[in-house]
Amino acid sequence: MAHARDLAGVNRRRRFPVISTLVHWQSWIVPLLAALIAVIGALVSGASPFRVAVALAVLYAAGTVTGSLLVACDDDADGIPWAIIRLIAGLLLSTLSFFLSLVLSLPWYVGPVALVLAAIALRGRAAFSLPKPRLAFTLDGVVAGVLATVLMLPLAISALRMTPGDYPPVFFNVDTPYSLEHVHSLVQTRVYPPESLSNLGGRRSYHVGVQGIAALISRTSGLAPHHSLFLIVLPLLAAGITAAAVAARQRLCPALPAAVAVPMLIVAVPSLWYSFWSYIGPRLWIAASKFTAGPIDAVIEYYELWGVASNVAQNVGAQFLTLAAVAAIAAAPSRGWRLPIFLIGTALIVKTSTGIALLAGLLLSQAYRAVVARRFEPLVPAAAAAAVFAATYVAFWVVPPVQAEYATELFPLFYLKRMAAREGLWLAFDLVWLLLPAVVVLGTFRLTEAQKGSLPLLLFGLAPLLVVNLTRTIDVRPGAGGATEDWIQIILPVPFLLHAFALSFVGQGWTRLGARLRAAVIVVMALSVVPAAFVAGRYSLVLIRHPENGHEFADNRSIAAALAAIPLEGSIIVTNDLRYPAQQFARPNRQLQIPALFGHQAFAVNYQYEIFGFSRERRELQSMLQASDWSDAIERDARKYHWTHFLVRKDYMHPRPIPLEQIFENDSYSVYRFK
Repeated sequence: MAHARDLAGVNRRRRFPVISTLVHWQSWIVPLLAALIAVIGALVSGASPFRVAVALAVLYAAGTVTGSLLVACDDDADGIPWAIIRLIAGLLLSTLSFFLSLVLSLPWYVGPVALVLAAIALRGRAAFSLPKPRLAFTLDGVVAGVLATVLMLPLAISALRMTPGDYPPVFFNVDTPYSLEHVHSLVQTRVYPPESLSNLGGRRSYHVGVQGIAALISRTSGLAPHHSLFLIVLPLLAAGITAAAVAARQRLCPALPAAVAVPMLIVAVPSLWYSFWSYIGPRLWIAASKFTAGPIDAVIEYYELWGVASNVAQNVGAQFLTLAAVAAIAAAPSRGWRLPIFLIGTALIVKTSTGIALLAGLLLSQAYRAVVARRFEPLVPAAAAAAVFAATYVAFWVVPPVQAEYATELFPLFYLKRMAAREGLWLAFDLVWLLLPAVVVLGTFRLTEAQKGSLPLLLFGLAPLLVVNLTRTIDVRPGAGGATEDWIQIILPVPFLLHAFALSFVGQGWTRLGARLRAAVIVVMALSVVPAAFVAGRYSLVLIRHPENGHEFADNRSIAAALAAIPLEGSIIVTNDLRYPAQQFARPNRQLQIPALFGHQAFAVNYQYEIFGFSRERRELQSMLQASDWSDAIERDARKYHWTHFLVRKDYMHPRPIPLEQIFENDSYSVYRFK
């Protein structure tokens, strides 16, 4: 009888899926968590709870539902990590369709809505599936979760610090306001690429994938751009990085303790952009030889070197893409190649250099697999990713009418020459440190076929180094010229990729290692993880207690009060001060607060990141605003270029007196209206 009742219950749940959902209490975890996030988000940001709830609904529709086109809908098989990866991948796909709608001069919502409808038509009810978390706590898992959380805390705390109110009260990192400017522009625009708010009339193709996700949320929900970016997108990417690390560990090295494997995948040290050991090594030697803590304090307080101060949208998105691509490639035998092809093929819209690095890595690793297997099949996903990459480049860099900015040329040993001149031979120590877990076990036994299977991942990680040692870029913008070190950013994914290889290599032979060798490997991995986690924890406390000591901190309250007096519609702002205030105004030629705080249109305030044909002329015009005397030429140019407001930094060079109507003044700024 009991068996019959059980069968009847099963059949009833099959006929009535709503009853099935109610029976499985786990189904309520995600909706209840979303409701809790909406309440907390509204309290933290001061935004309308309704708008925060709508934003979460957008995440579900544009992320989870659309993401079903890329990720198989059997989330119960792997739990939460793949559900988060699916959500972010879906958001990126929806954002690309949003951009493509603008390129094709269609209403911005056409592409995202079409994708949601396509997902429902192709996936059916599976498109709406949510994961049912299975709560199981182990000491290994708890330690892994704590360390991963600590490593992600600086990103989350700095993002939340920039969230409250009608404008971001502070900024951390000089590139953050430039990212927020792009969100404002994408919220307002009807064309792609969007109009520059820093330089009137300028348009620049740029990697704005993450900014586009925030803009899509803002346009759909009505949330302020800084709320979308800092309250939702950056914390979501922090969760995505952790989820991708967990998923990669599940596939690459399930035998290794998660407590060291998961955080090691997240750690970005050494970055290879600047040598880690050229700074750390000498100071550790001084500290050890002189028994003094001073050099150690200098090491700990160099937060940027440890990678814990990064919160710029495209860099955070690039880290997620790298780890998600590693996890997706490792899972390709069971989940298919659709997701890794998409992530790698479209990565350049999130960060161009990362897209080049990942595509080069996939091409090299799959070519190796094809040679070893003596078959062409491994080349198919590489060719597909290259085709998606080419299509993305054409759609967003070739079709839109914008000026060329960079040209690539052959230049052997470009990276090594730069590093040798700047860092000496310390780069070798950095590479060995990244591969140290694999080096420890190398040669202790004969390689198994499984360990040989890790070699494509090694090639994947080395491919970006080959690219920057064979080529370089030339800045061809007017007045710029010369080779640019920005090309070296192609190597930024390398630490994550080499860590993934080292873990995979060790994990494949883990059961064959003796207890002592296992302990040695754990110690080596802990040496990579624990110091980085300690520095991340220390920096988190700095952000909580003394945010003014955060990396490239800028207090926006004084200038925001001035900008609030200027209407958004129809205004064109000029200023006498083009310096960014972080680090005692150490960043010239980029007054990024003006367009970033509310989305105002500036005449020309950014000569560092954006260079156009008119930049030199405008720079000369703005120099008049730093003269000691007012001139009639200022008013003539104001009429010619339709300047509406003059923002004056009072303690910097400016004309006296100013014969215009003053509409605002505080301790630092005055605002004047042109006639």
